Amino acid sequence: MKNIKIISILVFLILLSSCGFKPINQKNGNLINFRNIKVTGEQRIAYALKNNLLIISNNNSQNNYDAEIKIIKKKNSKIKNSSGKITRYELSITVSLELTNLDDNIKINKSFVRSGDYNVAVIHSDTINNEKNLTKNIIQQISDDAVDFISLSIRKK
Repeated sequence: MKNIKIISILVFLILLSSCGFKPINQKNGNLINFRNIKVTGEQRIAYALKNNLLIISNNNSQNNYDAEIKIIKKKNSKIKNSSGKITRYELSITVSLELTNLDDNIKINKSFVRSGDYNVAVIHSDTINNEKNLTKNIIQQISDDAVDFISLSIRKK
């Protein structure tokens, strides 16, 4: 009985070691190098977005780019109750990305738009936390979209 357990564990380990797993950060390897990232718009969003883009940047890459990012954040009332108080807000973030290849000055433009809504809480600080959480989620979604777009654009080239 022990021999069967040992053999099955060894077979499992051998199969697992050749599964082809690669770390996530390796998929973008030496894909792009951002020499300069210029961001205009709300600074908190800009900081998070810039850091998420710098994750895929590698100084050893042959593809050198400058990036210009414009951020527009809009907050609108979505639902009002019968007394006219706002009970739900809609938050929309638009990011315009312009990549400029430093070797041949070819520009690539793309806009990313994400939106969501959040509830107004009884306590104002809870409402602010709801907005911050939604903003953080939208920034992550836009960052993922931008990284995917950059990866596809550079690899297609």
